[in-house]
Amino acid sequence: MAKHCAARQTFNLIAMRAIRFALFLCLLPTTIIAQSAPAAGAQRAARTELAARLQQLEGLLASATKADQRSKLQAEQTAIRARLENGDFKVGDRFVMTVRFDSVRVDTASVRDSLVVSILNLPDLRLQGVLRSELDEKLNQHVARFIRNASIRSNVLTRIAVLGAVRAPGFYYASPDRPVSDILMLAGGPAPEANLGRFELRRGTTTLVTGKKSRELLESGRTLEQLDVQSGDEFRIPMKRKVNWGLVIQLFFIASSLFFAVFQFMQWYYGREE
Repeated sequence: MAKHCAARQTFNLIAMRAIRFALFLCLLPTTIIAQSAPAAGAQRAARTELAARLQQLEGLLASATKADQRSKLQAEQTAIRARLENGDFKVGDRFVMTVRFDSVRVDTASVRDSLVVSILNLPDLRLQGVLRSELDEKLNQHVARFIRNASIRSNVLTRIAVLGAVRAPGFYYASPDRPVSDILMLAGGPAPEANLGRFELRRGTTTLVTGKKSRELLESGRTLEQLDVQSGDEFRIPMKRKVNWGLVIQLFFIASSLFFAVFQFMQWYYGREE
């Protein structure tokens, strides 16, 4: 008799723990992982600044002990070396030029194959190995060979994809000093079902910003450059999740019925042996 009572108490204890675990799963919040944004101005860093950062990374690597920390430092090191060697420009990049000589002209140049651009109907200029911070100097040196007393200022545009719950998804060019909210308006604005508080910023297969961090970025007015958004990155705006309450209720009653059926069977089984 005592043996059966102990077995029943054990069963009741297991049942209570199962109920608590189910409630815990229902109330478990979603874990959000967001990476912190890099400092503003990294895209316009001078060659000397990048070289100094390389030296700093070498010191950090020497003292780093964790594998994940070393991999991040090595990835940044590789990216900086590639910038110093190949420059910042890729085929398809665009920049706006303000040209002053006898008048003021505003024009847009596109980087073509072999990383060349056409400026004011002058011979092509090659941008292989040129950083963003060096573009104005390079342009002025090139134009000075053909036109006297001319000056050029440039603004490199960022080519980004705006996808998901927007009215006109696609690729757009935007100035790096524009806030994230303006980028959504370039794509016609968010769709009615858009969940702006959960948009994602992706670079290839890597998610740079997601979850609560995205809402903070919208509210703080952070710009593309402050987020280190690069050409080819993607903004994905998800749709609001709609809960199928009918299906949820059906699954709840099915699970409840199964649970209480097992519970009643165990009670009958132990009661029969008493």
